[in-house]
Amino acid sequence: MKCVSVVIPSYNRAHLLPYTIPSYVQELVGEIIIVDDCSTDNTGETIKKLQKDFPLIRYFRMPRNSKQTAAKNEGIKHVKYPYVYLGDDDSFITPNTIQELYDTLVTYDADVVGAKALYMHDQREINHIDEFIQQNSRQVKSVQDALSIEKLFYINFDFDCNPPQRVPFCPACALVKKEIFDTIHFDVNYRGNAFREETDLFTRVSAAGYSIYYDSSAVQINLPRNMILRKNSLLQHKLKASFYEFWNTYKYLRKNEKFLQKFYHTSEGYRKLWLRYMKDAIQVKSGKFFKILGSQGE
Repeated sequence: MKCVSVVIPSYNRAHLLPYTIPSYVQELVGEIIIVDDCSTDNTGETIKKLQKDFPLIRYFRMPRNSKQTAAKNEGIKHVKYPYVYLGDDDSFITPNTIQELYDTLVTYDADVVGAKALYMHDQREINHIDEFIQQNSRQVKSVQDALSIEKLFYINFDFDCNPPQRVPFCPACALVKKEIFDTIHFDVNYRGNAFREETDLFTRVSAAGYSIYYDSSAVQINLPRNMILRKNSLLQHKLKASFYEFWNTYKYLRKNEKFLQKFYHTSEGYRKLWLRYMKDAIQVKSGKFFKILGSQGE
């Protein structure tokens, strides 16, 4: 039974697509829609080669670079199936991930089910996936503690959760009922790396009355940064990414303040939450920046 459309935005990631795209070819998947955000590399040629082995791939190219939120919205317009999985060009999913999410969606009568999101640090970890997942999955006291809005900087969907639990939002790697996108879309005003665009989308989905669950048995894994960035400066990338992280987090908190206050039973406003986020972020990131500077000076 084919019932899932996978939507993947892509920009200058031709070197990664042979690693990532095949993982999305799973039993329930009827099509993989790749939206090329006007790449300047050989993405189009790479997709043509992949289509020979995987005819379910559909390719669309944006007329101009419009960032991933616009590319995702464009891809969603073309889906044929009742469920949409939101994938990434620099991530792959483990076998049976789509089935796990679908089963949870049906069992719990959910509208969205998010997967565990993990990040590799070394390319050699690809050869030991099960071990990597086990070593990088956190154990938490409770889902409520793991997703505390007062600890927003530390929220990561890398923890184990059995059975699946209802959550206010989930990571980008999620199975979503197509009908939701009839009225709710990705906000194209998130700038730069569009950090928080998925948190914003799913927060608005929750606010609209839809149910979101988190199922850690399904896993999406981001490739290590040294595979993704290639020739780019790691320090330059980190600085730019941090700027947009701070700006977009401010936008997210301000935009969704009322829902967050209601859900978390807090009177704290977006400014206070953002300042707490900034304090935590600067404490953690400053050490990482100095470490990168030190390694470049060696």
